[in-house]
Amino acid sequence: MSYRELRDAVEILRFLQYPRLISIENFRNPNFPLMAEIVEWTVKKFDPNYRVPKNIDTEQNRVLFVKSCVLALVQKARVKINPKNLYQSDGYAVRELLPVLKLLYEGNKEKITDDSQNKAQLQVLRSQITGKRQEIRDCINKVLELPQQSANLYDLLAKELVAREARTKALSQSLNVRDVEKTLKTMVQHIREQYNDIENRMKNLGSDEKGLDEKIDRRERELDQLHKRLAKLQSFRPPHMDEFERQEARLQNLYNEYILQFRNLTYLNEKLLDVERAEREKSDEAERSMRMTVEKMKDDNKRLPQLSGAEMENVKQNGEQI
Repeated sequence: MSYRELRDAVEILRFLQYPRLISIENFRNPNFPLMAEIVEWTVKKFDPNYRVPKNIDTEQNRVLFVKSCVLALVQKARVKINPKNLYQSDGYAVRELLPVLKLLYEGNKEKITDDSQNKAQLQVLRSQITGKRQEIRDCINKVLELPQQSANLYDLLAKELVAREARTKALSQSLNVRDVEKTLKTMVQHIREQYNDIENRMKNLGSDEKGLDEKIDRRERELDQLHKRLAKLQSFRPPHMDEFERQEARLQNLYNEYILQFRNLTYLNEKLLDVERAEREKSDEAERSMRMTVEKMKDDNKRLPQLSGAEMENVKQNGEQI
């Protein structure tokens, strides 16, 4: 199996848009699962409805798979394939399968060529249709202009009677040579004056152009000098720049420390407010409880029966004895 045949097979599979990436190294050693996928995909290209055995785990199943695919390619593609070489699943199997792949390649290539020719013919037809449409628009515009042009021609023909009389009268008069010569000299002098004026303008234009060129050159030189000066200023480092950078770093550290302390202070203030709020609520609760106790004692005193003087005396004596 030559390197060229392997390369052609891989390139044809890529052209036919095989769903997996394949390299030449895949066929250096036997690889039956990959070869089975390629053969099945090739058979499906000829007949999408053809049923190919899916089980290729055992040797008997693989032999059945190869026979089925070879039979399908013989029937559909009219190409004879050696089943033994195809079963080896190496470069020799690719050699057996290469004529079938070339057949698919040629068919797709002719299809692409036909599509390109059809597109070119369609483009030519579209351009011809566009040209015909433009011709139709021009004809419509001319038809729309025809009444106006006819009316203008009618008006000019109506003026022909007056123009004919004036033309006949002018032709009947004899020309004065002196008047004609004087008129021609006047026209020549006028044309010379115009020529001299245009020539003077051209000279002034040349001087103006020269002045503008000098201005442009001067501005360009000034611009170059400014660029050089800018480059020097950009490369120049002031002597206080090191001190500035140190102070800037120190200021950044102080700012970070300030931010940290500010956050801590804010957090502590929030905690202090929470503690004061809890103490206030606790005090309010104790005061509320005391008020309820006092009110309850008042109610209990009101419910007790009032004792007489003798009873009170007995109670006091009992208390003293106790």
